[in-house]
Amino acid sequence: MDDRLKGLKKSMDASTFSQLNFTEQHRKGIRDKISKSDDSEEDILLAVMQLLVYEKTGYELVNFLRGRGIRKFEDNEGSLYALLHKLEQDGSLQSGWNESTIKYYQLNNKGRKLLRKTEKQSTTKRFNRKGLVEG
Repeated sequence: MDDRLKGLKKSMDASTFSQLNFTEQHRKGIRDKISKSDDSEEDILLAVMQLLVYEKTGYELVNFLRGRGIRKFEDNEGSLYALLHKLEQDGSLQSGWNESTIKYYQLNNKGRKLLRKTEKQSTTKRFNRKGLVEG
C-alpha cells in the first residue's frame, strides 16, 4: 500500500501540482497562520458560551471547540473545567448531573444576556480592526 501511495504522490506532483508556484511571501503567510494557533481569551470565551446555549458535557465542548479550530483544551481539559466553574460561580451557567454521573453545562438567562453583549462587542471590535467602522 505504501508504494502505491508513493506512486500516486509522484503522479500528482508531475501532473496536478506541476503548475502550482508559491511565492516566499505566500509560504511565510501560511507558516504564520499555522504557528498563530493561539486564540484570544475573548474568542475562546465567546465560542464556549455560544456552544453552551444548548446543554453539553465538557467532553462534547472540547470536540465542538476543536471543530471550530480551538485546540487549547485538547491537552489541558482542566483549564476548560476551570473556565466552566468560573462561569458557574459568576451565575452565568447552570450545571447538573444525569443518572450516569455525567455533568452537563448550559447557559442560564444571565449567561444568554452576557453572550448577546459579548457577541455585539466582538462584532464591533472586528469591524473596527478591519477599518470598516470609524471609531
